Amino acid sequence: MEEIANNLTQKEVLEIIKDFPLVPLRNRLIITVNVEESDDELDLVGAGLDESQFVIARGSHVFEEIKPGTKVQLDLDKMSIQMGPENYQIKIDPVKVNGKVYAYIYDTSIKAIDYR
Repeated sequence: MEEIANNLTQKEVLEIIKDFPLVPLRNRLIITVNVEESDDELDLVGAGLDESQFVIARGSHVFEEIKPGTKVQLDLDKMSIQMGPENYQIKIDPVKVNGKVYAYIYDTSIKAIDYR
């Protein structure tokens, strides 16, 4: 059975970060794992990780401009690992909190802050 989930909006993220129980260390962040949308549902099995994500929590060595709630653009190429001759997969370190899945990443996987 396919796993269906909803992408988190910035409004939802701002509620989540109020009492988020994890704080990553040093230059790591916890981000949403929003996937590319197709139609009205999100298919986590067949969809790819969206380049746009929201920061949920940050370590003490992350640039001050990147705060919880900030929308960022990921460098998905940098996060990709080769699984075969023409098969690549995005590498994330998942963490589940209150029934939702997030990901630990290093700050070097962020290529821009997104003010759109």
